[in-house]
Amino acid sequence: MKIAAALLGACLLLTACNSRTGSPPPAQNPNPITVQTTIPVSPVADPAAVRWMDGFCSAIHGYRERTNREAEPNQPTPNSIAESQKQLSATLGGIAARTGEVVEKLTALPPAPVPLGETVRQGFLAKFTKARDRATEAKAKLDRAKRGNEASQNPAAAAVEQAQADVDGTYDPVGAVTASPELMVASANAPGCKA
Repeated sequence: MKIAAALLGACLLLTACNSRTGSPPPAQNPNPITVQTTIPVSPVADPAAVRWMDGFCSAIHGYRERTNREAEPNQPTPNSIAESQKQLSATLGGIAARTGEVVEKLTALPPAPVPLGETVRQGFLAKFTKARDRATEAKAKLDRAKRGNEASQNPAAAAVEQAQADVDGTYDPVGAVTASPELMVASANAPGCKA
């Protein structure tokens, strides 16, 4: 009897061991959760676009800085028509010189690396050229007028206002290219655009 009990115990032990190893594996989740991590990659600026934006921004910011530097907030009030003519002539000459400098810089730029850049440049170039030509022509007429000729001042004063209006909206070169991701990346890397 002792042998039978020992054999029965051994069989039960073997059966218990076999039932653990023979059981099916636990069910796996049919929809496993996956986690993806996206590491943003900063776009690399095209060196040609950076150079172009640097030149473009420098021309426009240079105009604004020069205008602010040359502004005379406390100009003396002229005591005569002749003094007024002289002051208007100097103002027109300053506008012509500053806008002319921008025209030269924009004209000297190589072709834009992106079509939008060329469109923007041509728009800015047209505005600064118009202001330069208007100021130059008005100054020449005023300088040809007889000293003390009061009638010569009204067209000259109007030309000052019109020349300034011609370049309105041209003070933000980066804002003009926001539709181009390539030029926006280039402007972020161009020293001339950080003014």
